[in-house]
Amino acid sequence: MNKNKKIILAVCVIVVAGILGYLLINRPAKNQEPVTDSNGGIQLCFYRENITSSKLIDKTWLTMYLKGTEVTGELHNIPAEKDSKRGPFIGSVGDVDKMAMARTADVWWETTGEGITNKEQLSIIFGEGVASVGFGEMVDRGDGIYVYKDINTVDYSLELNDVSCEDLFEKIVVEDYIRKNISTISTKAPVLGGSWYVVSVDISTSKDTATVVYEDGHVQESEKFKYTQEGNTVNIVY
Repeated sequence: MNKNKKIILAVCVIVVAGILGYLLINRPAKNQEPVTDSNGGIQLCFYRENITSSKLIDKTWLTMYLKGTEVTGELHNIPAEKDSKRGPFIGSVGDVDKMAMARTADVWWETTGEGITNKEQLSIIFGEGVASVGFGEMVDRGDGIYVYKDINTVDYSLELNDVSCEDLFEKIVVEDYIRKNISTISTKAPVLGGSWYVVSVDISTSKDTATVVYEDGHVQESEKFKYTQEGNTVNIVY
């Protein structure tokens, strides 16, 4: 093989390697495989976060346990600058819509927000790695239970992507620990005898880090921590 052919071959190898590397890095994220337990039930988890114009984080997370036509789970919708709504639900799930390749869960949501608990109708469309939660104007049907005023105008624009249930549990446990213990976690002292409270928490389960924004009513601070987590036990690593 002459010198020119060797150079051409080497260039081709480099180009092919570069293309393969690019495809591996930029390939679409694979949908999470549903977890089936020993009773034949399927556990699904979904998560969404959005950084607001104020640099705060809106968060929504959803868990669903499917067994036959029955479904139970939890939905937590936690906007950074609006009232949150969270709580468990129970209901039924329909067959797969062959056109949309999705199923619809019709459930009753025991939702709590600002100290008030209501029972509300809730519809969730899920499939192909995405869950869309239906929100719309609600009315009391006469017995204290709230239903959609018009099922045809329900907005399903709130979309959550499927995630590992293990990762979601880690996010929930770590954030809860930080919010409850920020006064001892922070390396800085509040001013004028105040006390710290958490504004937002951004957790990376792949890096085991948490970026926390907190304030005391006078000043705002931001710190990034490493952590370890085992079950419900969390430790901050300085």
